[in-house]
Amino acid sequence: MTDEAGIGLRLRWWREAATLRALWALAATLSPQRASALGRRVMRALGPRTAKHRHVVANLRMLCPGEPPARIEALARESWGHLGATLAEFVHLDTLIDRDREPPAVELVCEHPDPDFLVDRKPCVFVSCHLGNWELAGWAVRQFGFPVDFIYNPQVNRRLDDLVIPRRKRLGVGLVPKQNALRRLMKSLKQGRSAGVLVDVRVEDAPLVPFAGAEATTTMLPAWLARKFGCDIVPIHCERVGDARFRVTLHPPVAWRDAEAGGVPRSIEQLSLEMNERIAALLRARPEQWLCTKRRWPKQTMRERGAYGP
Repeated sequence: MTDEAGIGLRLRWWREAATLRALWALAATLSPQRASALGRRVMRALGPRTAKHRHVVANLRMLCPGEPPARIEALARESWGHLGATLAEFVHLDTLIDRDREPPAVELVCEHPDPDFLVDRKPCVFVSCHLGNWELAGWAVRQFGFPVDFIYNPQVNRRLDDLVIPRRKRLGVGLVPKQNALRRLMKSLKQGRSAGVLVDVRVEDAPLVPFAGAEATTTMLPAWLARKFGCDIVPIHCERVGDARFRVTLHPPVAWRDAEAGGVPRSIEQLSLEMNERIAALLRARPEQWLCTKRRWPKQTMRERGAYGP
């Protein structure tokens, strides 16, 4: 990298951090609802102007094939809006997670069929996606009674991490950097804690597994941990139901054993496929709340399907 390029990159990082600080400073003067609405309006305007917008649009075309271009563009603008709302809501996390507040900002819904699930609280591998305010999914797992460590991907711009991480820690969730995450999560499960992974993103050099109708590189980590430690994969997702109002749903598990085959352990491929099917269904139910700013499917696949347009 040349000195000029290095200076340009550092300036860009500084601008990004300065923009987030400015948004937070303004959001802190507002109620959580007004801050959420402000963040949504700001990013609905700014997001489509960024270079990453083409990936957001392309991913939505893959997720929602057959939708007209105008509809896809509208979904993409809303996706950016939900990112803006999520960023603005960081300064109000203490209020959002206050369970004594009436009415609570976050509704918790458990659809797990086992009545003893929330009593036994055996370690699980929780999988989630970038829907609504996804930061609240890990906090919700904790509220359901499961100590949990979630993988996070450190920002290339460390200035942003320095701003965001201290606020994330208020959610009471263990944070495991993506690098060397396997060893850390194995230790967590051995200690009786659960593991958490956001699985709707591309993983370089990972195996291909069908995802929303097309093969996509998919992390095998949840399936591998489930097999090794004999625990279920449990999907959980957050959806925004209003300004600074949410519903977090804990779903039926992806069982690591095949009950119809006498309890034989299912293969990593089988577990990963069902996991992807579950997550894709959640995304398709609320595509306007999904934000994926990097190409999710293989480049050739997306080109062949016209995801990047003519």
